[in-house]
Amino acid sequence: MALPYLIKRIYNSSSEEVVRRGKKIYNTGNAVELVEFDDLMGNIIFRVKDDSYSSYYKVHLHQFRTEKTLSLRCSCPYNLTEICRHKAASLFHLQELLDRNMLGNSELEYNQKHTVVKMKQIDLKMLRMLSSIENFMAAEEFLRTNKPKITDAKDETVWAQLLENGITYKLLIRKNEERNFDTSCTCNTETKHPLCMHKNVLFLHLLTKHGANYFDSIRNWDTVKDKLLSLYGYSLKDDLEDKFEFVYQEGRPFLRVLDSSIKKIIAPIEAETKPRFFEQEAVAKMPVMVETMV
Repeated sequence: MALPYLIKRIYNSSSEEVVRRGKKIYNTGNAVELVEFDDLMGNIIFRVKDDSYSSYYKVHLHQFRTEKTLSLRCSCPYNLTEICRHKAASLFHLQELLDRNMLGNSELEYNQKHTVVKMKQIDLKMLRMLSSIENFMAAEEFLRTNKPKITDAKDETVWAQLLENGITYKLLIRKNEERNFDTSCTCNTETKHPLCMHKNVLFLHLLTKHGANYFDSIRNWDTVKDKLLSLYGYSLKDDLEDKFEFVYQEGRPFLRVLDSSIKKIIAPIEAETKPRFFEQEAVAKMPVMVETMV
């Protein structure tokens, strides 16, 4: 599949070093900030933080809607190639905005009772992009002295309540079939962005307390857990206290063997030809973790 013209411009008009450093800036998360956007003229301005110094530069992209009319300007002094690392980071970021349909529809109105947030895990950069600056900053300020009340969390769904100015708002965030987030809030104060202040509070709270992959950790993993336990002749119906525990890495469950006397059951005959060093037995003072069978 052919590359989008914005990305082709980066690779065709810069060095490998510029591409590498541009990606580094872009992947930082909040180093590329949208400052101005003129939908009618197709002009956009980004504020970009340098990857080596604490300097910020402005990148102007003019008439970016078509390949032939696109022109770029950066306030940095770089002049070896057309594309500097700040322009590269801006073009990567702009392509992401276009891919997510986050530009060019100023008439769109959101109903906070149901908005879809297109991210696979809790991503700070995406939270900023999907919120107004005022709502995001208000959420950060709220969390300095308060926190939402989680009423339930299971099966990749979190229910919560948030008390603000004497009013209790009910919130729901769940993973949908596309692995994005369905979100809901009983407030009706934000119509221009997918995330209201209250949803930001809940997302930021979960990110800080549990990490980016929290929703994977509350997925129903019972089938996978039973398969892991069956390697030792156990199941979830058995008393597992002081014998096993499940831990999560990158959202997936791993089985930790706590009792060193517990061994794997005899492997099938066809598997006995495997080298013995592939076996993972419990060792005293060093619990074993068995990877998920996903």
